[in-house]
Amino acid sequence: MTKSAVFALLTAIALFASGCDDPLGAECRYDFNSTFDASFDNGQVDALLEATAQLNVAATEMERDTLAACNGIAADLGAETSMDVGIACNNAAAAIDEVFAANASATIAIDIVPARCSIDLTATATCAADCDASFDAMATPPTCTGGMISGGCSAECNGSCTVEGSVACTATCNGTCTGQCDARVEGTCTGTCAGRCEGTCSAMDADGNCMGECTGTCRGQCMGDIEGTCTGSCTGMCQGSCTSDIMAMCEGSCTGACSVDFVEPRCEGGEVEVMASAECNAACETEVAADAQCTEAQVIVVFTGAADAVERIDALAATLGTHLPTLFNVIEKSVAVGRAGIQIASHLASAAGSALAAGLEASSCMASAVDIQIAASSKVTSSADGAVTVSASATASAGGS
Repeated sequence: MTKSAVFALLTAIALFASGCDDPLGAECRYDFNSTFDASFDNGQVDALLEATAQLNVAATEMERDTLAACNGIAADLGAETSMDVGIACNNAAAAIDEVFAANASATIAIDIVPARCSIDLTATATCAADCDASFDAMATPPTCTGGMISGGCSAECNGSCTVEGSVACTATCNGTCTGQCDARVEGTCTGTCAGRCEGTCSAMDADGNCMGECTGTCRGQCMGDIEGTCTGSCTGMCQGSCTSDIMAMCEGSCTGACSVDFVEPRCEGGEVEVMASAECNAACETEVAADAQCTEAQVIVVFTGAADAVERIDALAATLGTHLPTLFNVIEKSVAVGRAGIQIASHLASAAGSALAAGLEASSCMASAVDIQIAASSKVTSSADGAVTVSASATASAGGS
């Protein structure tokens, strides 16, 4: 018997004992496949149901993204695709291994700018206040444990400053860099391209690597100006976000410490906690973690040396550059979402009394939420496992950084 069936049985017994007719006749109006505002006039019940929907929506998106990325890699490398995440990702990993094995004499490197996820602390406080009438956000604001707070800082920022848009940059650019890059690049190179040229190269070395001007896309190092992805420091214009270390005024988002209160604070890389009831803490942590904002990971795949199957390794570089960022994003987000799913699980089961007090339909919804949470957590786990399988296969074989 599933947890939700046990929950429903206990609810039925309790309602029969109270003299209610047709205890299981009230169907839940919510299907948990999209977010909603519950309206049972019980803060804890409403918050737990809303958080379960948020968890399910996030888990479904992660599963969809992982399946598409793994199938994309498999298809690009001539392997079979599947509608099952585990099979699709195993097929992709096996295809990657096959290409690496067939080109053992080539040196392959994968440079990664990882994704960064952040959680809205203001939304956490709002959720907690709606859920728990005794919560005081001014006295006990949400905390960011194991991470760093970021947000607007109208005074001195001591940490890193991220400016969004099209901006002059002399630091890490998460987006397109137009100018100089001190690491590997993928894009147009005006100057000497050292690495792989997807196009025409004016000078090649003995192993077929470009060591001249590349008319096309340069994957490697560029001794000149670039317009494309840079995994190191960009000096020029950045279209996206430019992040630099700072101890001064920050015109964008400050991560670290601010000499005054942060504006619209967020928690990066940590766990958010609020001094509300255990049920409200779990519900709000789940809701905001599921709605976390993540930057896009950047990946550049470069190979040098003689390749035994150039076309296939070109296809590998292209498909990893396209699909690995999605898988790295899934891995990053799964940490917070998975942790939140575990938090909410125990509190859904213990909320029977509150659900009964909120009415027949609330009890039906809470029973459904138990199964939804189990299914959603399974989606998160399978998505993360599949993403890790493929990324580990790629980076272990390539010696990625």
